[in-house]
Amino acid sequence: MKFTLTYDVAGAPEEFFAWFLDSRREDDLYKGELKYRSYVMSGRRESDERVVRRTVFQRAMQLPAPAAKLLGADFSEVEDGTFEKADRLWTWKVTPSSQADKIRHEGHLRVEDVDAVRTRLRLEFTYEAKIFGIGGLLESVMEKNLREEWDRTVAFYNRQACA
Repeated sequence: MKFTLTYDVAGAPEEFFAWFLDSRREDDLYKGELKYRSYVMSGRRESDERVVRRTVFQRAMQLPAPAAKLLGADFSEVEDGTFEKADRLWTWKVTPSSQADKIRHEGHLRVEDVDAVRTRLRLEFTYEAKIFGIGGLLESVMEKNLREEWDRTVAFYNRQACA
């Protein structure tokens, strides 16, 4: 399954990515606003061209019983992300702690100037769960969850940017 989200946010693209990549705000967003059970940055490298970041996390979402049983109570995910500064492009790949050979979750976030005070975010997601009997269900749940998370992330960012 593939889907796209588009948002307009306050400020310039550089302001958004400075916020997005700021490790000081991660607890406020992921543990506070999004209520993740855990969120830990396990690595970060930065050069003149890019920022590379790895995080390990557990979402707070409720999975349908069959998916929860299959994935396990301690289900977590590892995100490997790269921000290409010149292209203003964030790409990610998420690897689940179980069923990694059957679940594919990746995407990218592009930004563009709208006007002097707004930036447009374009997110493209790929989420595929090739698990007999529950793959489609898991894809639907994840799409809904990712849409809600980004709605909340953008609202959270705009509250902080306009404060």
